[in-house]
Amino acid sequence: MTIHKEGFRTIAICTIAFAVVNLLSFYFLSFYLPVLSWIIFIGTLALLLFTISFFRIPRRTLTIDGGKIISPCDGKVVVIEETIDEEYFKEKRLQISIFMSPANVHVNRNPVSGDE
Repeated sequence: MTIHKEGFRTIAICTIAFAVVNLLSFYFLSFYLPVLSWIIFIGTLALLLFTISFFRIPRRTLTIDGGKIISPCDGKVVVIEETIDEEYFKEKRLQISIFMSPANVHVNRNPVSGDE
């Protein structure tokens, strides 16, 4: 698994914020409210790990088969319907809508060659 290059800056900012918040929390609160310091630590750690997982790019095996349609992204297919495309094709097309939750890998691929 690798991290997308656009995510390094965001991850760095989140890591610095994680360090600052927790250093201040443990310095000022740990003596009087140690439970609150640990709650802040666990919460900020969860946010940092979520941020890192959001920018992950897992290794995938490439499927090349003309008889299959491969999804361009992770998620759940929520709608398959015919629509009229007025912008490019000016005719009926099949629209497939995929919902990606925050936990899904947010990398879109182009599995279709575009040949007609």
